[in-house]
Amino acid sequence: MNRKKMWVTGAALAMVAVSSPAVAAELSNAHGQSCEHGGTWHFVNNQTDGVTTPGTLTAKFSSGEMWTVTSPKVLKSVQHFYVSTEAGAELLSASTNLPGRLVLSDYTCDDVKK
Repeated sequence: MNRKKMWVTGAALAMVAVSSPAVAAELSNAHGQSCEHGGTWHFVNNQTDGVTTPGTLTAKFSSGEMWTVTSPKVLKSVQHFYVSTEAGAELLSASTNLPGRLVLSDYTCDDVKK
């Protein structure tokens, strides 16, 4: 299985949304990132004010899939999240329980050889 890597430019920067009682980061440009045969999305939540406990990310896809994952990597004010899906689907939204900015860093689509 080959994978194509697609980089998302500065337009992928997220807006910070206020939710009560904490401030959580939401991805503002979640529409349009899709993989025909599934793939892996890599999100970065930065400017988390030094939160050292792993946060969670929730991602929703057009196929109806909804993933909630915990950050496997915490580096000072930055946390990384990875979500994989096997169904061909478009990313609809993503948000974390952390303050800061949520960015879709890149995504890798699965290629199907014919």
